[in-house]
Amino acid sequence: MNGKSARILLIFVFAARGTSFLFSKLLLQDLSPMNVIAVRFLLAFLVLALVFHKKIRGCSRAALRGGLILGAEYTFLMILEMYGLRLVDSGVSSLIEHMAVVLVPLFTAFLARTLPKKKTVFCAVLAVAGVGFLSLTQSSSPGGTRGIFLLILAALTYTFCIMTTAKVSRGADPLTVGIIQLGTMGVLSLAAALFTGGFRLPQTGRQWVLVLLLAFLCSCFGFAFQPVGQKYVPADDAAILTVVNPLTASVLGIAAGESFGLLKLAGYILILTALVLYNLKKNP
Repeated sequence: MNGKSARILLIFVFAARGTSFLFSKLLLQDLSPMNVIAVRFLLAFLVLALVFHKKIRGCSRAALRGGLILGAEYTFLMILEMYGLRLVDSGVSSLIEHMAVVLVPLFTAFLARTLPKKKTVFCAVLAVAGVGFLSLTQSSSPGGTRGIFLLILAALTYTFCIMTTAKVSRGADPLTVGIIQLGTMGVLSLAAALFTGGFRLPQTGRQWVLVLLLAFLCSCFGFAFQPVGQKYVPADDAAILTVVNPLTASVLGIAAGESFGLLKLAGYILILTALVLYNLKKNP
C-alpha cells in the first residue's frame, strides 16, 4: 500500500467512525455506556479473530504489545466519549473530540522542543473558540457542562491515541495490532461493565441493529483498519484526515433532528473552519 491509497483508506475509516456518535447516542437510551462499549468491541473482536485467525496465532510480541497499549488508551478514550455523549449532542461531541486535529501538531512541536507553525496556533484558537460557543448551547441541558468537560478530556486523550498509533503500527503488522486492540477494549470494557452495575446483551431488534452497525461498520472497519492506514501516513497527516469524522457526525446529528441554533452554528463554523483550514495546505 502506498501513501495515497493509505490516505483514501483513512478517509473511509474516519467516515465510518463518524457514524458511531449517532448510533451510540441512540443506543445509550437503553444500555449503560460501559455495556455499549463491551458488546460493541467484543463482538467486533470475535468477528475479526475468526476471519484473521492465522494472524492472531502468529501474533508477534510487537503486535501484542502495541495492541494492548492502544487498547488501554482507546478504552479510556471511549469511556470519556460515551459518558460525555450521554450528556451532549452527537454532532457537538464529535467536533469537540476532534480538536485532536490541531492538538497533535501542537504536542508534536512541544515534544520536539520547537515552536508550532503559526497556522497551527491560529487553527487551535479557532477550535477553542468554537468549543466555547458549543459549550453555551449545552449549558442549559442537565449535565451539559460536565459533558463538555469530559469531551475536552476525550480530545486530549485522542491526541495521544493518534500519536501512539503512528508509533506502534510501524513496528508490527498493523491489522494484527488493530485486532488485539479491539479485544483489549472489549475485555477491559466488560470488566468495567460488570464492576459498575452488570452486563446484558441487547434485548430488542432496534438495539441489535445499532450494536451490529457499531461492531461491523464502526469497529471492525473503523478501528481495526486505522493502524493499517497510519502505517504509511505520518501522524500529523492522519490527524488532518480526521476532519471527515466530525463532518459525518454533524451531518447525521442534524439529519436526526438535533437542535440547531445560532450559537451552535457559530461553534460548528469555527471548529470546521479550523479543521478545514489546517487541511487546505500542508504546513511548509
